[in-house]
Amino acid sequence: MIVLVIGKPDSGKSKRAEELAMTLAGDNKKIYLATMIPYGEEGAKRVEKHRKMRDGKGFVTIECQTDLEELSTHKEIGENVTCLLECVSNLAGNEMYKDAQKYWSIDKLKDKITHDIISLSEKIENMVIVTNKFELEESFDEDTIRYVELVNNVNEALKGYADRIYDITGEEWQIYENN
Repeated sequence: MIVLVIGKPDSGKSKRAEELAMTLAGDNKKIYLATMIPYGEEGAKRVEKHRKMRDGKGFVTIECQTDLEELSTHKEIGENVTCLLECVSNLAGNEMYKDAQKYWSIDKLKDKITHDIISLSEKIENMVIVTNKFELEESFDEDTIRYVELVNNVNEALKGYADRIYDITGEEWQIYENN
């Protein structure tokens, strides 16, 4: 099962995704796929916040900031595994600024990121994917516009693969089922 959890930053999507991952996993293995590169003090605080949220809940943490598909052969990956991918927006930024890819088109980056996530999800039982929802603003510079468009395009692509989508708008969760 693929579950996509979408929301604005600090909307509670990480907590919801963690709850969903724990429910789906039951007594099976739970893996937390950490994609954030913690830049500076703010980044370190954010990583620590998420570690505390997972503390004592049985998650095995795997750091993977790019090339998610490479985890398909990782010793922790297997059939009875639920992965919590936190989060697509970090992964997209990391892939976008990777030296070998920084001049790729948004479509090519979107296809790579989506392919990597879906390829990995095929090796496990459940994938819970956390991602941010962004709106373009006139004040954004060219790089930020490119990043927002990439994240939004990856989100749209992932919606096509998701069995269930949790989308927080304001204070309310909207749940969509794909058949």
